[in-house]
Amino acid sequence: MKSAAAMLIGMACVSAPAMGPAMGKDIAIAHAKGETVLKSVPQKVAVYDLATLDILHALQVDAVAGVPKGAEGKGNFPPHIAGFGDAKYSNVGTLFEPDLAALRTLQPDLIVIGGRSAKKYDEVAAIGPTIDMSSSDKDLAATAIASTRKLGTLFGVSDRADASVARFEAVLAQLRAQAAGAGTGLVLFAAGQGVMVHAPGDRFGHVYDFVGIRPAVAPAAPAPSGPRPVAGSPEAAAARKLQQETLVKALGSEPNWLFVIDRNAATGNKPSTIAQTLGADARVSATKAWKAGRVVYLDPKTWYLVGAGIDALSQSAVDTTAVLKAGAG
Repeated sequence: MKSAAAMLIGMACVSAPAMGPAMGKDIAIAHAKGETVLKSVPQKVAVYDLATLDILHALQVDAVAGVPKGAEGKGNFPPHIAGFGDAKYSNVGTLFEPDLAALRTLQPDLIVIGGRSAKKYDEVAAIGPTIDMSSSDKDLAATAIASTRKLGTLFGVSDRADASVARFEAVLAQLRAQAAGAGTGLVLFAAGQGVMVHAPGDRFGHVYDFVGIRPAVAPAAPAPSGPRPVAGSPEAAAARKLQQETLVKALGSEPNWLFVIDRNAATGNKPSTIAQTLGADARVSATKAWKAGRVVYLDPKTWYLVGAGIDALSQSAVDTTAVLKAGAG
């Protein structure tokens, strides 16, 4: 979904970090892996978590020195934080694989991991002070707020954090007020050439709570533990059959709105073709929601790559509200 409004929160990363906590006092930061103690406010930070990059950008904290740009050195950043692809930011690996040699060369006074990079905590923590900004909270909005306040405190810009949170809560309230009368919604996740339903409890089931719309499907059953079925195996075929049956049943419930996340558009650089793909699928195009144009294309990089970034989610709330209003008639 293309942006329907200008970003509400200032985007220029121009301010130097504030002095933060009193000089000479250690700064203790609780995070997903425990607690990390810093001697002072970080001045050179390597960040592997795009939600953290989003938040530091919103807070105008100019301390980022290294970001994941991958083998090509370009990175895959949403437009509002595309500036982190600039050459002045060191390339420290990928979202999944930190470049340990690059980290040692950079010598950051703080390393931030989260989500995709969380499994590498021990390796990067051996190089420098590290925090894991992963969250077990299924409430995406609450996670964004908590992370914004945590980083605001760490970098001594709590006033900016409070302002960002207040703006976010305001646009979120507007979205949920609009969604309250919008009926039911169904989240569709498109990957490769296929599309599947994500119910409450699934990976992107938090869309329902974030938007504030009533799910058209029941919560998902707990996922089986263990690795995914091997491609081509009977187990994989059975899982695929169940996905298709779930999709047919969910679309048959005639949800009032379809919410679409396109993985291909999130990970690639080509224009999205998801609208054409869905339109060519008779199961989707036969629904009343599709025929009425009640489809919300959630920004793919926001929802698939960034997650709990307060700027990205603020814009998503604004854009989604606009689409729900336009389709209210």
